[in-house]
Amino acid sequence: MKKVIGFDQEFDSILNQLLDNKLSNSLLLTGNKGIGKKYFISQLFEEYIKKRVESQQTHHHLSLIKNNSHPNIKILEKEIDEKTKKLKNFIIIDQIRKINQFSFETSIIENIPKFIVIDSADDMNLNASNALLKILEEPKLNTYFFLISHQPSSLLPTIKSRCLKINLSNHNYDNFSKIITISNPDIDEETKKFLYDITNGSPGLINEYEFNEILNIFERLINLIEDKDPFSVSNNDTIKFLSSLDNDQLKIFLSFIKFILITINKIKLGINITKNYLSDSVLKIQTISDKISSDIIQRKLDYLINNENDLFTFNLDKKIFMINFITE
Repeated sequence: MKKVIGFDQEFDSILNQLLDNKLSNSLLLTGNKGIGKKYFISQLFEEYIKKRVESQQTHHHLSLIKNNSHPNIKILEKEIDEKTKKLKNFIIIDQIRKINQFSFETSIIENIPKFIVIDSADDMNLNASNALLKILEEPKLNTYFFLISHQPSSLLPTIKSRCLKINLSNHNYDNFSKIITISNPDIDEETKKFLYDITNGSPGLINEYEFNEILNIFERLINLIEDKDPFSVSNNDTIKFLSSLDNDQLKIFLSFIKFILITINKIKLGINITKNYLSDSVLKIQTISDKISSDIIQRKLDYLINNENDLFTFNLDKKIFMINFITE
């Protein structure tokens, strides 16, 4: 039985095409970060193995997939820099060259195709993107590329044109609730509604944190926006916390800040947010909407939109970035 929730139609279509040898060699899976694109692909591989491998060998193959050690599957992600011991900002051309070499190698398991997953294609620098494009232009027999993208607009148009595009929509609340409840059976309804609202239905965004911790952080972010003293004790503590996060974690919390700002903006425009949001915790945003002007909201949003990409691209100082945000 498939474990994928919410994408049955897309899953069955790709799996059937793969089984019938009719699938495009290059697929681009798009959708919001955290909705489960990588998990979708891993489950696809598992279902394919179950239908293609003799039953006595299935468990062995599934164990290899679970441990990311299957000889026919390569997953390309940003690597750790040996000098700084931190995650690199980009997927680089050397990594693309290695998967090109992998695509030419003779398969250890001949009756199973080679699968190459790039998570995410948004992280490739220009040289890596151009190198991948050359590979996609001359597809290898029995080799499939799965490109994951949270922001397909950041990809080269020529890469997108070489791929079959599959867009996975945001989860509705029922599916989000089912996904969250699988690993957290005791979670209460209000917390699920809160998480659904602030993540826009993306359960993967909250896997690294305790739910109560996210609720507390949400309150701190509201205070960060509301506080008229940029260097108050509360703000200093929040800035220190945000500055301590790695890039992927900080991206998540910057998305929460943007969520708060956009919600305040909706309230000021006269939009009834009770029709859009389910959680009582999120509705608390209404209490601060009168304490901050539309001009300040727009300036803070503009600051994030105009500077967030440079923060991560050039590895800028996170503390200075956040101080500039609250003083904007």
